[in-house]
Amino acid sequence: MLSCDGLSPWKPRVHLAVLAMCLVLTQPVFAMSWSLVLQQGQFDLALPDIHSGGWSFTGLHADVVTAVDADNNVARIRFKPGSRLRAARIVQNIAGNGLQLNDVRVDLTDVTLTVDLDTPGTLPERSSITGQVAVDIGALHHPTLNALGWQFDGTVRGPLSDVRVAGQLRADSGLTAEVAARHRMGTFLVANVMMALGGGQGTKAMAATFVDWPGSLELSAGQIQLEARVHQAPGQPLAVHGQLDFDGVGGLIDRTAVSGLNGRLLVSLEQDALVARARDVVIGQINSGIGIGPVRVLAVYRAPRTELAAGVLDIQQATAGFLDGRLRVAPGSFDLARQPWRLPIDVYEVSLARLLQVYPTEGLTGSGTLSGRVPLKVSGSGVEVELGRVSAMAPGGLLRLPAERLQAMLGSSQAMELVVEALQNFHYSVLDSTIDYDNTGKLVLGLRLEGENPDVRGGQPVVLNINLEEDIPALLTSLQLSGRVNEAVTERVRERLQQSGQKSGQETVP
Repeated sequence: MLSCDGLSPWKPRVHLAVLAMCLVLTQPVFAMSWSLVLQQGQFDLALPDIHSGGWSFTGLHADVVTAVDADNNVARIRFKPGSRLRAARIVQNIAGNGLQLNDVRVDLTDVTLTVDLDTPGTLPERSSITGQVAVDIGALHHPTLNALGWQFDGTVRGPLSDVRVAGQLRADSGLTAEVAARHRMGTFLVANVMMALGGGQGTKAMAATFVDWPGSLELSAGQIQLEARVHQAPGQPLAVHGQLDFDGVGGLIDRTAVSGLNGRLLVSLEQDALVARARDVVIGQINSGIGIGPVRVLAVYRAPRTELAAGVLDIQQATAGFLDGRLRVAPGSFDLARQPWRLPIDVYEVSLARLLQVYPTEGLTGSGTLSGRVPLKVSGSGVEVELGRVSAMAPGGLLRLPAERLQAMLGSSQAMELVVEALQNFHYSVLDSTIDYDNTGKLVLGLRLEGENPDVRGGQPVVLNINLEEDIPALLTSLQLSGRVNEAVTERVRERLQQSGQKSGQETVP
């Protein structure tokens, strides 16, 4: 038996270490019994570059402190504090991937490598590893990610031909995930990822991590739980199966407040297609100035891997509460690759009284219920409505419009005097409106009213045809600034108006 401790001279330690590695990495060719104990050996080696399986490892360096014990049957190498592997750069050479890791450091403290010397098979099959491992990546580059440092702390175990790793992955952005991965050499790489996002901190972490994270998206309440399984086989495209669970999620999307989002989204990326399924998705309210909700959605989206935004949306259920009534999209399939695509929205029993309450004009009141259809036309240039139609349900209702507002809309000509007088207290039996909306934000209502004002001309029947125009973006801005959505939306609108005013040299809105 050979033995050497940590106080022995430097050269004997190196000689014994070299002997130990020779014994470990080769099958013995002699039958005599032998054993070796090296209580401390130290190596500081520059290693050759490696190019294999689409990967390149350059600037490799090993600085390890080991203890070795070996005999005819088994060799064990225990890595002591100070044991590190370093790589200046690791690159995956696959077209379109662009994955690059710079300044990678692996801490092997307390890791043990065991080699079975008495069993046939390749060296990776006969070698196993176990222990705690820490990996520090100075900067990770990928087309979908911002260049950040990443760290991993966890455990490694199993034969080198089928190794498993589990632990926590952290980015310098604050994003964290629990990861469990398995790599079977030449067969597959599979990883399970779990991640929880909550509130504003989760939004900031995602925005700092992902290049295409929308800057206008901000979470302020609730939690999102992500579970994903990633599978990679040689010669096969990456496969992903994931699940997103939403629990009371709320926040902002641009200038729209969203609250009470609950439900589940199932996502599958396999072969040449992406499939996303919305299950039991309920949104308490969506509010851009006029609240809509609760919204209920059951849908499936399928798209080719190469064009994720050009898929087919299959709506099985889509309903929303709106001003004491409801909105509904009839079940159907919509090919987003064929623009414009049309989304007909059916309107049921909307309260005219509630509608006039949210309109920012004092003295505007009425009664009755409205139903109809508003066909949306969606394209790259925006949203339009052509020939929408909404009508009051029998027996009609009441309209009271302030004279000042009517005169501002209709003018003060003599021809309009009767209209202004009649609409001060108009009892209608018919209220029909056509709706047209262009992608500049201009809404045109063609309004037909039949009824009478008991106070005008003895209640003589009156028929009115009125065309009204409204700037919807300006209307929504007015509602948002009035605080009818929430303070966060109001503040965001003010900031945007101030920025716009500064750029154009105009006065900013207070």
